[in-house]
Amino acid sequence: MASACSTAPPPSRTASVSPHLLAPPPMLPQVARTAEGAMDGRQCLSSALDLYDVAGGIRGAMIELQREVGMRLP
Repeated sequence: MASACSTAPPPSRTASVSPHLLAPPPMLPQVARTAEGAMDGRQCLSSALDLYDVAGGIRGAMIELQREVGMRLP
């Protein structure tokens, strides 16, 4: 008796997603500190802005992924 189950592998769930959106997220920047390990206001602001830039890039990639998925839904 033949089986009704397919032996073909299931299609990849990421096959049609833009490759640049499947890349791992960028590394978070190092927090600026003095040689003693302290942080002044300028270093704090600079580090916060660097972190905000990386987070914005990650958010942008997520929005683009959501857009691509939305285009494929009926």
